[in-house]
Amino acid sequence: MQNLAVTLLQKAVRERTRTLRAQVKRCRKQFSEEAVHDLRVAMRRLLALLDYLAFLAPSPALRKMRREIKSHLDAFDALRDTQVMLLETTQRLNELPEVEPLHRFLQKREKRLLRQAQKDIENIRDGDAKALRAVLKTVAQKGGDPLAPVDDAYQTVLHRLALVDPSDTATIHRVRIAFKRFRYSAEVAKPLLTSMPAELLERLHDYQTLMGEIQDMEVMLRTIDQFAARHSDCVMEPVREYYRARHAEKVAAYLQRLNEVYSFWRSAPERPLPWEVTPPVEPTEKEYEPAEPSEPPAVQPEAPAYEAELVEVSAAAEPRTGGNDLREDAAVAMLPTDNEEGTG
Repeated sequence: MQNLAVTLLQKAVRERTRTLRAQVKRCRKQFSEEAVHDLRVAMRRLLALLDYLAFLAPSPALRKMRREIKSHLDAFDALRDTQVMLLETTQRLNELPEVEPLHRFLQKREKRLLRQAQKDIENIRDGDAKALRAVLKTVAQKGGDPLAPVDDAYQTVLHRLALVDPSDTATIHRVRIAFKRFRYSAEVAKPLLTSMPAELLERLHDYQTLMGEIQDMEVMLRTIDQFAARHSDCVMEPVREYYRARHAEKVAAYLQRLNEVYSFWRSAPERPLPWEVTPPVEPTEKEYEPAEPSEPPAVQPEAPAYEAELVEVSAAAEPRTGGNDLREDAAVAMLPTDNEEGTG
């Protein structure tokens, strides 16, 4: 593998392990919702880097580190889901009073998960430095395409996208899982791609958010069903119907933008990246050129006054046409070519 790629991966390992260490220390010192969020992001980013390295140089040590970090992340994801639902129910108390019993239930759950999270933080480690150095050495020796993990993740996305069934949101969920891996791989690869558009990672985040919002609604609906089964005295049907409608809206919003995924990456390793392809030059309209002067038209005899009046009346009765053409911009879709967190 090219020396620059190895150097950049080494830098990423140093930065991401250091960031995780700092966020763990911060959470232990001052436990807060913001600190937990930043810790989750740090764990997610290190996990993505481990997956990237594992694709280039599989290692039992990497698998062990991944399992350990993933177990902590799953615990924090349960807290994150509860906090998302709690924020949602807080905003609906006035317009949907039937949601209040569920809201109180979520408040109790959040307190319990916060206590568990505080204990769990004490056991988080930032990875095995010796094992990571060994993996990086293997990566340097093996060679290969440093973008191969991104290509592989993207192909998985395309395969699952082709199987999407609008009536079965489990197929969208599978795309979401694959897309998260692709997005995080692209983030790891960004330093290797100086030509990558600055807005690409934001576009990937926005696309993932569309699917994450569907997942959030499904988590909410499952929680409503579980709560209703245990509390038959609570009237939950209006709440259920409200979130079913919200779920349908989120699915429709994603399906409208589903094909955007084809513009994010190359369709095959041998193909150029989308931003490296020169867009075709649109043909320009030919400038108006005045015609060559011709013989002056023959002078027509002047019409009688009464005929001129008839022409004026006829012209006034006719509807006027012409003017500027109205042109509408059409959105062009480029065609061909984990518990996971929700929107994040």
